[in-house]
Amino acid sequence: MARRLALIGALTLLAGCASGPRPTLIDAPVVADPAALEVLHLLELADQAEFTASYLIVTKFGGATTPAVVTQQGNRRSVTIGHIRYLTEASRTATCDLIRGACERGIDDTAVSDIQVTHQFWSRSMENRLRTDANRSIGPGTVTDYAVAGRTARCVALPVAGGSKSYCALGTGVLAGYDGADLTIDLVTYDDQADETLFASG
Repeated sequence: MARRLALIGALTLLAGCASGPRPTLIDAPVVADPAALEVLHLLELADQAEFTASYLIVTKFGGATTPAVVTQQGNRRSVTIGHIRYLTEASRTATCDLIRGACERGIDDTAVSDIQVTHQFWSRSMENRLRTDANRSIGPGTVTDYAVAGRTARCVALPVAGGSKSYCALGTGVLAGYDGADLTIDLVTYDDQADETLFASG
């Protein structure tokens, strides 16, 4: 019990900004492709949604499959990738190892670097990938609808050198799927409410 209280106290003292206005020091690549823009505009809404979503992430180089779950409510967010949990509440952030029951101050994406994702795989990192791929595309994107987790997602397939990449987003902006040369990310379940249990540190 004392250990758990210590962990909770440590989380309360953590400081570091992971929400709020997006950085603007570097201009984002301009996206001209209408199909890519349609999905990009959806992904930009993700930070404002209240939800709980579970995923399966397949890292193609090595074939590892990793479960992940994201929940968000207002300025509170929990992202769990394998046994690593990223917690954000207002300006407080922590990276927790659920096996060890230990948390460190701030967001440490190197903890999941072997999976080839970041804690923002469900939102901002996919926006950045999509912008980059839209500018590298060797042809126009194609938009389709995709039924997943009882919802309808909007997808864009972009032809790139060596194949194609696809990005899908729900109407809430949350990632519904990604397929590229390095990864596939599949949405498994989705709920419009946050899951309070996922804000625990271990």
